[in-house]
Amino acid sequence: MPLLGPDGKVITSKSLVNKKAKPPIMGEKLGSWAGEEVRLLLLPGGGAIQFDLSRLTLGDFRQMKEHYQINASLAVLTFMLHQMEWHIECEDKKIRDFCEENMRKIWTRLVRAKSQAFWAGFSPNVLQWENDVDGRRVVLDKVKDLIPEECYVQWKEVDGYAPPKSGMKPKIKVYDGIRQDFWPYPYPIDNTYWYPLLMENGDYYGRKLMKPAFTSWFFSLLLHLFANRYYERFGEPTPIGRAPFDEEIEMPEGNVRGNVAMRMILEQLRNRSVVVLPNQKTPANDTETNVDYDYQIEYLESQMRGADFEGYMTRLDEEMSLAMFTPILLMRTADVGSYNLGVGHMKVYLWMLNAISDDWKMYIDKYILRRLKDFNFGLNAAVPEIKFRRLGVENGDLVRDIINTLLTAGRIKMDARELGEMSGLTLEEIDTLTGGPNPEEVELQQEQQQAPQKQDNPNEPEPEPSRGPNPAEERLRAVVDKIYTRVYPQVRSAMNHGTVSSLTNPNFGFERQFEDTLVSCGYEGATRRTILFYNQISRFFVDLTVRVWSGPDSFMEAFKTGLEGALNDACS
Repeated sequence: MPLLGPDGKVITSKSLVNKKAKPPIMGEKLGSWAGEEVRLLLLPGGGAIQFDLSRLTLGDFRQMKEHYQINASLAVLTFMLHQMEWHIECEDKKIRDFCEENMRKIWTRLVRAKSQAFWAGFSPNVLQWENDVDGRRVVLDKVKDLIPEECYVQWKEVDGYAPPKSGMKPKIKVYDGIRQDFWPYPYPIDNTYWYPLLMENGDYYGRKLMKPAFTSWFFSLLLHLFANRYYERFGEPTPIGRAPFDEEIEMPEGNVRGNVAMRMILEQLRNRSVVVLPNQKTPANDTETNVDYDYQIEYLESQMRGADFEGYMTRLDEEMSLAMFTPILLMRTADVGSYNLGVGHMKVYLWMLNAISDDWKMYIDKYILRRLKDFNFGLNAAVPEIKFRRLGVENGDLVRDIINTLLTAGRIKMDARELGEMSGLTLEEIDTLTGGPNPEEVELQQEQQQAPQKQDNPNEPEPEPSRGPNPAEERLRAVVDKIYTRVYPQVRSAMNHGTVSSLTNPNFGFERQFEDTLVSCGYEGATRRTILFYNQISRFFVDLTVRVWSGPDSFMEAFKTGLEGALNDACS
């Protein structure tokens, strides 16, 4: 008799199979999310009590960014992000090294282009790709930042989700490139990079940091104009003269009434001028106790002082600074002189930079690094991603104590050459500090090691002459090793700040020591051989710089081969 389930149907083996749930709707099918800029309605009476900020244009924001306080906030934001430390992570070392080298080459231009979104809300850019013939790669050569006022999103409509048998499917807008004024065709997706700042509700025109600062910026301009007029008026205040109307005064022009005479005196009154007024007095009342001069000159003074204007303008500057997420103490000193308060403001600002770097990471990973990977290594290759170092979380005192403890215990060693570069020393000074023992002492030790040792037993036969390497070539090879050691940090520094192609004139050094070694080893034409050697390694170095290298080690390995070949030619 078959078993029946709760629904009254026969239970079969198919009923016991672990089935997966029905998958959800995939892709761009639901939600009218991407589209034109969203316009929100104002609250009743909003226009009467505040500015309608939704009516601001990009021209208004471009004018605002010329303000000294807003410009300072934008500049410090851009400069801090430009100096953030980052690296590329990927399971495939080749992809990682290639993407990091290409990103460091365009990093400065990319930061400047993306920073345009801080005032415009979005940053439209064109990606210029080039063929690297020697490395057989497609590289990102340039990021062209376009004028935001001239650029718009090119939309593509795709079919959205509709229930079965419901009829026509809705249309959903998807990003499909950039349209620019005065250009006949839209730019394709693979050659564009559109970055919206802190995008909300699918608004591809982003959030404009300066929009909340508009009110303070507007009144700051008005107050500066009014304050300048105030300083002008009360820096040279208006004189007020009093004189009896019915009294006549003898003037060079003749007898005039008292009020006319006073007006003529005031019009001629200038800085450092002198006036003489009659000294007659008339009782103000019928009593002799309140007597005043008939002719008087006073100045129209203000009860307000310049400090009041300065305080209000400082407050407006602080409002603009806070509207753009710039802590107050990042630009000026505190009133109480608290060091911890300033450190707290700085940490808050660094945490904000971490949030912006996370926003940057999402777009760099998807629209730059993934394209570099797809174009050069295939769609199924390992995916690279950028990692920014977190700011404001390190404890300097703790790190210092850990390093001191490890150094004392001998667990780690300091890189003297890197410390010298950080201290601003030249390569010669670093070599002087880190070069080790004197070269003459090294040569003396080598000669002592190569000299035959005295025999303890005189009856034993003399040993056969050594057939090892030529001592002269060994001494020259020691100089070549010093050249290699000097060039390596130069190559590493050039690759960290861009590409090795920028290092077209390296400092090889040790030219005189190489020539002296040739002379001491008995080679004829030491000067000619030295010139030949250095010309050959210089040409070889320049030929290597035009290629693409995964790092300084691979470059120096190839350069070492060139050094060996040039040494053999110099000794032949």
